[in-house]
Formats: sequence, structure tokens, C-alpha cells
Amino acid sequence: MAAQGRLGDITVEQRVLIHLFENPKNRSQWEGSKEQTQAGISVAIGIARKHLPRTLKSLMAQELIEVETRHVAGAKQRCRIYFLTIRGKSAAEPMRKNISMREITTEQGPTTIGALAGHTIPYLQVLSHLDSSNHYDPTMHDSVLEDEVPSVELYRKVLHRAWNDGQITEDERGMLDDITLHLGLEPDVVEQVESEVSGERVDSREQQMGTFLEVLEVAWQDGFISDDEQAMLDSLARNLGIDQEYAAKAQSEWIANHS
Repeated sequence: MAAQGRLGDITVEQRVLIHLFENPKNRSQWEGSKEQTQAGISVAIGIARKHLPRTLKSLMAQELIEVETRHVAGAKQRCRIYFLTIRGKSAAEPMRKNISMREITTEQGPTTIGALAGHTIPYLQVLSHLDSSNHYDPTMHDSVLEDEVPSVELYRKVLHRAWNDGQITEDERGMLDDITLHLGLEPDVVEQVESEVSGERVDSREQQMGTFLEVLEVAWQDGFISDDEQAMLDSLARNLGIDQEYAAKAQSEWIANHS
């Protein structure tokens, strides 16, 4: 998907840092904002959410951002919230300063991004509404991001198996929560899916292994499996009724075929 306006002039990692610089960590240890979630970040930087985890993991590996689980207004469950570290702030500030000096034109005449942007207009929003001549057009239509149907359908498959015995155990609920956070699904979407499949059943071993491998594919987007991701996969295998040795062998074979 082509970047909106002139967003393509800066890298995806730079966009994330600039966006989070404008959405700093709340002093409250409990509260976060939608702009700091994967959904909010992906919209602001102009990429589909399924492509975001790789960038976030890279930035965390560089110690430029950190992640916490917090309450977000309007959400019924906790969400992963991302913030800049001190190192991240130091990296983002000069990027933002350079962008602020960029000369553009508006209907009122020539100006700079810094003079136009402010508390109500984010820097990235200005970039996304610049045409090839650096003219700012606030009515420019944003590109439509790819939908999240694959992630929703993957969660639906996992949920089918969890409901197979007619109830969700505490361990299964923890596993489901981990997967919704990993897939970046919003609470209202999760609630809708759970309502739709609560009485349905999926009990095919082939379908169960297919579900396991689909979650593995999501975790493997950045080319490695972290300890947290492995714990999630192990929990998923148990809850899908897949033998641990069989799951480990299937995982090793899948990784070997996709490396």
C-alpha cells in the first residue's frame, strides 16, 4: 500500500517515533490512550496493523520504545500501550524538528509544517495531506488501510476450540487474552466475535493444527520467536489439545520451511 501524501518521505520507524513523541506517556500508571495502541499507531502512520508488530519489535530491540498493558477509555479490557523511552525521545526530537522546518504551501500562502502543525494537527497528519508539490490539502482523502479480517478470523478459530467443551477455563481465558493482544484486536471486535461463536464447536485435529500454524505465522513475522511468544504458542497447543512434542516438531518444520 502506497503511503498517504508525503508520509513515504520518512521511514515507518521514524513515523512511529514522531507519533509517540506527540502522544507521551500518561503520568497515571493505569491509563493510556487509543493513539498509543497498535490500532491508533497504524492509522496515524498510514500502514495496515498487521504490518506494525515487526516495526514495534525492532524499536523495542533498539530500546527506543517500551510497552505496558493499561486501560484505555471506552475499552472493556486492557490494551497494549506503547511509549517512547528516554532514548526514543532523544531520537524523535531532531526528526520532528527537521520536519517542522519543511516549507509547504496552504490556501493562505507559504508556511512551514511547524507553523501549521500543533496541538490539534499532528505532524504526520500534515505530511499525509501534502501533494507532490508540498501543497497542504486538508480535504485530501486518506487511503483505506487493509482490513483486519485475517486476524479476526484467526481469533475466531482459536475461540471455537476453547468453547468446544461449553466453557472457557481460566487458563483458556488467559491464553485468549494474550492472543487478542498479540493480534492487536480491539475489545469491541473481541466481544462481537465471542458473542457469535460462544455456542459453536470445532473439533477437527487438522483444523486445530492449522490454527496453531496460523498463530505461529503471525509470531514469526519478524523472523524469531520470543520467550513470550513461545509461551503463548505452548499454551495454545495445550488448549487446542495438540500433543506438545507433536506441536514442537510441527513448529520446527514450519520454521525450517519458512526461513
